[in-house]
Amino acid sequence: MIENKYPFTEEQMQEVFETSLVDFAIRNGFKLKESDSKTFKAENMGGLFIFKNGRGFYHFTTGKKGNILDFAKEYLGLDFKQAVESILGVRAYGNIGSFYVHKEKEKKPFELPKKAENFNRVIAYLVSTRKLDREIVNYFINQGKIYQSKEEDKKGIFYNCAFVGYDENNVAKYCSLRGLSSNSNFRKDIESSDKNYGFCFNGVSKNLYVFESPIDLISHMTLFKIDGKVDWKQDNRVSCGGLFNMAIDTYLKNNKNIENIIFCFDNDVGKKENYGQDKAIEFGKMYKELGYKCYLQKPKNKDFNEDLIQKITQQQNLKEDIEDEFER
Repeated sequence: MIENKYPFTEEQMQEVFETSLVDFAIRNGFKLKESDSKTFKAENMGGLFIFKNGRGFYHFTTGKKGNILDFAKEYLGLDFKQAVESILGVRAYGNIGSFYVHKEKEKKPFELPKKAENFNRVIAYLVSTRKLDREIVNYFINQGKIYQSKEEDKKGIFYNCAFVGYDENNVAKYCSLRGLSSNSNFRKDIESSDKNYGFCFNGVSKNLYVFESPIDLISHMTLFKIDGKVDWKQDNRVSCGGLFNMAIDTYLKNNKNIENIIFCFDNDVGKKENYGQDKAIEFGKMYKELGYKCYLQKPKNKDFNEDLIQKITQQQNLKEDIEDEFER
């Protein structure tokens, strides 16, 4: 055996991996409900599923998966030593002569995907398919926050829409990819992306609007522009990259002028659980205790992009009806 800085025996580590993740999650306050024959679903966690055999988890929204140690680090915020201690219910002790060798996967440095020769596909997808305002899309492209990525492998060339988050020094720290067709479910975060730095728009007001995704953020800005009552460039907006609050914390830390937080999460229409709104309420209570005024702004449909598409479609239909009447 090779000595390791984490003082756990082989027997202890074997006990860790034999511990049921189902039992561990319940012990730490996660509420599980029946999903299908193989999984439980964790309530108010977006798309977190835990396998009934207790050997792992999978998050449908983020694509993250792993074992009980990965779970403890991802959802309880523990490092490796703390995670083992939490699972075993013990504290690590001094040298015992034999140590478990734990080799964590080496984390790749964060690197933005390669840019395509032009951004035509991205512009068409965002403006024509998603109905986002062209001026606003161009603004984010000029800021380097949106571009068309190009990836090549043995299967061919793949183009996606890249949404980028920057730190306070304007260094890219986060990137989320989205497929370029209306029926594509492809989406992923680039490896080593830091969710503390979400895709955002820096306004000048005391308001911060919070979204799950960049497309909903830009849809909300587009709706403001269409409405015309409030300048779309006035307010601050940040995307969390799911139902997480790390990007909110970072934005508030770097923008001390924020007084009002408006949660604009997805609305799970027609379902028993409304995960987006449940999480918005949870976050609202939390930030209210920190002294912020918190509000909810629910989309009429599933999300603000659906609201935008519906509004644009209705306007176009109305225009066509008027033209038909004039021709008659």
